[in-house]
Amino acid sequence: MASAAALRERQRTLLKLLCNLSHPRAMGGGPRTFPGGINKWQYKRMHEKMAREKERRLLQQEKQLYFARLRSEIRAKVAGKETPPSDDASGTGPMSSKDHIKALADRFMKAGAEDLWNKDDGPLFSSSQRPPSRPSDRTRPLDLRQIVTDGRRRSGASISSFEQRREYSVMAGRRPSPNAKSRWRRNSSSDDDSDSNYDLELFRRSNTDVNKSSRFPRISTGNEEMEVEADKGDARIRKKKMMSSAALRNIDLKKERRRGRSLEEEDETSHQIQAIRDELKKEAFANDVRRPEVKEEVLLTQKRFDVCNISPLTIKALAGAGYSQMTVVQEAAIPVCLEGKDVLVKARTGTGKTAAFLLPAIETVLKATSSNANHRVPPIVALILCPTRELAIQIAAETNVLLRYHDGIGVQTLIGGTRFKLDQKRLESNPCQIIVATPGRLLDHIENKSGFSVRLMGLKLLILDEADYLLDLGFRKDIEKIVDCVPRQRQSLLFSATMPKEVRRISQLVLKRDHEFVDTVGLGGLETHAKVSQSYLVAPHGLHFFIVHQLLKEHIMQEVDYKVIVFCTTAMVTEFMFILLHDLKMNVREIHSRKPQLYRTRISDEFRESKNLILVTSDVSSRGMNYPDVTLVIQVGIPPDREQYIHRLGRTGREGKDGKGVLLLAPWEEYFIDEIKDLPMEKTKLPELDSDIKQKVEDSIGKIDASIKEAAYHAWLGYYNSIGEIGRDKTTLSELASQFSRSIGLENPPALFRKTALKMGLKGIPGIRIRK
Repeated sequence: MASAAALRERQRTLLKLLCNLSHPRAMGGGPRTFPGGINKWQYKRMHEKMAREKERRLLQQEKQLYFARLRSEIRAKVAGKETPPSDDASGTGPMSSKDHIKALADRFMKAGAEDLWNKDDGPLFSSSQRPPSRPSDRTRPLDLRQIVTDGRRRSGASISSFEQRREYSVMAGRRPSPNAKSRWRRNSSSDDDSDSNYDLELFRRSNTDVNKSSRFPRISTGNEEMEVEADKGDARIRKKKMMSSAALRNIDLKKERRRGRSLEEEDETSHQIQAIRDELKKEAFANDVRRPEVKEEVLLTQKRFDVCNISPLTIKALAGAGYSQMTVVQEAAIPVCLEGKDVLVKARTGTGKTAAFLLPAIETVLKATSSNANHRVPPIVALILCPTRELAIQIAAETNVLLRYHDGIGVQTLIGGTRFKLDQKRLESNPCQIIVATPGRLLDHIENKSGFSVRLMGLKLLILDEADYLLDLGFRKDIEKIVDCVPRQRQSLLFSATMPKEVRRISQLVLKRDHEFVDTVGLGGLETHAKVSQSYLVAPHGLHFFIVHQLLKEHIMQEVDYKVIVFCTTAMVTEFMFILLHDLKMNVREIHSRKPQLYRTRISDEFRESKNLILVTSDVSSRGMNYPDVTLVIQVGIPPDREQYIHRLGRTGREGKDGKGVLLLAPWEEYFIDEIKDLPMEKTKLPELDSDIKQKVEDSIGKIDASIKEAAYHAWLGYYNSIGEIGRDKTTLSELASQFSRSIGLENPPALFRKTALKMGLKGIPGIRIRK
């Protein structure tokens, strides 16, 4: 018992001694933290991320250097120069993360790698590999004009900046010598401002001892003592080389060199050469401006449809419709589309884009039906999406013309404004290998779970007509949902008359990366037809309705078979304009989104087949609609954007015919002319308004129902509120809306619903009335 008690006492004593001992901790008593209050795992992940980013930057730099070398070889081949054989030109792709370090080490041993060396890397050449020096030619006086006109530098190299092979080395093309002059060139690898600077060469002559005057040991290769010292300290040099700037891939960082006095004369000469070159370029540019190249717009080509790989039955249908020769866009696009590639096509309005994608669609259907004949439910092979119902009906009608002699192949339309059950019945009973649809109604069928999405699994071809509008913000989400529901292994075709840069970028949602781009407009070409004269008028809003009436009267007097389209900003303004012109005894029709689909289809067909008719419409008729022989297009108010102006104007001058376009703006809308200043626009004087006719128009405006005027005011206010340049200043917008309300015969602006005013950001704005 006593021994056990003594043992316990001894243990307690030892525990007290251990507790009294101090164990210092490097990171404090609490959880280990690092700068910034992060724990060790966050610190570790942060450094791993930094390492990955550094590796990614190194690989990106390697990739840029690789492609730059390829461009240099291409430029050399174009200039007709023989490129020296190099191990770099192996034709391989960008290097992987595992072998890029080995490639760095290999580049140290290759010709042209002098700029990768620094003073820690040792001598560049051994004594046995020292290159012979070149004699310098400085005896002849300089003739600057002769140098520029001959296209030669003082060194004998060509001064054409686009015909030279791009060299990355300071000593590219030859190895340095102690007695030879050294040169360096400022190029795009070391200077971003490379428009004209990389043609400038500077020369320097080193007449003093290399050890005394040279800052860079890589130039002073003739010093035997340095080579001996480098051989003795070989182990030390290899150790330093591991952390040299070349090993760290700072290959594009050139050390700044002090300009010697001997360079001043050479620098002045080079500046004189550059000044003469700039002068000659200006003269050549002025001659080009004085003699612009005028190309006559050609619609038809000499190529016939029967020479393409198109079904004879389709050729027969084309001949029956009166088509034998291809248009420019058809000749350029159809062969590429028939190869099965994804294609993005840009062509002017009215040049035959519809047939350019319908013919490949029919050929795709014929191949699919011949290879897959055993299907309980026939799949949908080709899907054509378009933004408006009228355009969908028109495309379906043209498809039926081309399918005239093809039995068992049919086309169906899926558009809004029709009964959903009727669509389902037609899809089940009639052949429908080709579907022409608007995005909204197509999504209704996909989400209905009636088996339509299963039939889309056999889709071979997806076509977007008016692709720029479908890929815009209004339809983009619907297009993304539709693309997710169709097979990835498909062909996609995108057609439009306008192709902004943003749409080119977003088109990757539908097209493959290796798609073809067919542009029949050309870089710098006009997006409108040369035979369509364009003009604009600037007048206060109170005179717009009077001027439209006057323009129509004058055009009717000038044209025997007139056919006019008047575009208005909104549906309700369109209805107001129609009632006004109808009351003034003009032969006028209207189409806008507030009308039933059967009415819109009937009016569209009537206007297509008739003459001596005026169509007042909103933007539902601005894209793709083929109304032949339209003689005049009037646009009242500012268009939503430049592209919409071009598409509206494209309703006239189709198939190479003449046409006329007039844009009517208010003074505060004139800024829009800057957006279309590259188009041949002319400002014309306002027509003279007869007092009797003016009184007639005022009387007709007074007869229009007040409810239509209020609806027109609300629609006008919402439209201009959505235009950034105008809707940004709410107070000014309220004043302009008051002027418009007076121009349509309202004494006071109508009141808005509270919810509408809040949504438009107009609550509390002077001049905006809120309904109680």
